[in-house]
Amino acid sequence: MSHTREPPPGQILRQNKNHLPHDIVLNILARLPVKSVLRFRCVSKTWYSSIATPNFISNHLIYHNNNDNNNLAYLINIRPNINIPIFIGGYDHAFNRISEYPIPFDFLVSYALSAGSCNGLVCLYQLRDVPTNAYPIYLWNPSIRKVKRLPDSIYSSTHFDRLSTELAYQAETNDYKVVNICQMPAPNHRGFEVEAELYTLSSNSWRKIGISLTNNIVVSPFANNTSTFVSGALHWLGCISEAAFPYMILSFDVNNDKFGEMALPDVQQLLPQGLMAVPNYLMVFKGKLAFITLGYRHISGVINYEYRDFMSSHRHSCFIWVMGEYGVHESWSKLFFVKFENVHFVHFLGCTSRGELLVIKNGVYPESNAERRRKVIVSLDLETLHEKDFGFQNAAHIASSFMESLVLLDGGN
Repeated sequence: MSHTREPPPGQILRQNKNHLPHDIVLNILARLPVKSVLRFRCVSKTWYSSIATPNFISNHLIYHNNNDNNNLAYLINIRPNINIPIFIGGYDHAFNRISEYPIPFDFLVSYALSAGSCNGLVCLYQLRDVPTNAYPIYLWNPSIRKVKRLPDSIYSSTHFDRLSTELAYQAETNDYKVVNICQMPAPNHRGFEVEAELYTLSSNSWRKIGISLTNNIVVSPFANNTSTFVSGALHWLGCISEAAFPYMILSFDVNNDKFGEMALPDVQQLLPQGLMAVPNYLMVFKGKLAFITLGYRHISGVINYEYRDFMSSHRHSCFIWVMGEYGVHESWSKLFFVKFENVHFVHFLGCTSRGELLVIKNGVYPESNAERRRKVIVSLDLETLHEKDFGFQNAAHIASSFMESLVLLDGGN
């Protein structure tokens, strides 16, 4: 009678390891950091091709989007004595620098601007190239060193002024869109018209979209300012002409590709009669739409010397308003008040994922047994008002949330 010998336990384990179902292998890989996933492409041709599929890229993004530890921040700055913008990526929640990337394509330093960041993609553009009349726009994923130049704008053959270029993500179709708002001379050169166009990554093409609004929107207040992307829509601070309280929010829903208007709350609450706080900056506060007021103006437009001392002493005071339930006007609430002391001006860069306000302050600060006027970047805990100085030598041009991803791994250069 013959007996079949069982293989040693170690051999069985090795066989099981070598015969893991491919879908389980991909599930494991989707949980790894970007750098590790890129290395594992070298294991086999099957792994290489599977990792670059849209399905795997999407699964990797979904898993890491739900992992708060992967939500970092970036700043774009110009390093002293080096004429290239620098992507300073991978700042953790304490703003300890993890990595640094130079932008891998030609940009004139003074004309490199950001159109936001979304799911690891950074959108950058350059102002007009005078000889070609082009406004180059790029999608760049620094984590995987992939960059894609977008096709030329529909309006590239005409003279136009760029008012805003912004990046957004449509979750329903797992697609990326770039909205371009332009101003150009009206027919017969009677004034100006505002036009908009939309780029879709899946089709790699632009198309015109209409801006049909009930009010006459003055677009200059949000010129050269980045928008805020939250709840599936882009948002800009805008202005309605000939209105007592002219400020409003212009929105763009990426699901139906339509512009809309949102009213701001009564921002002159708790202020002397005749004064109102001035909306200054839109941002995302812990996943909700928010805005900051900075300074005050007379509602009537007539100078009232009675308020001169108040306006002077509160010139750098701000309120932070948050919309508790998106789209519900009654849910606006004023959550925080901050008064900045001993500063000449302040500029806001937005909020971290934990709700800390990033601020550029220009003031007089002690330095080597003396005092010197300079810019500093600080994070401000809005609940405790505790500030942390990051110690940057140069003030950043742009700040945004950022996460590592594999987006563009299946395309780009």
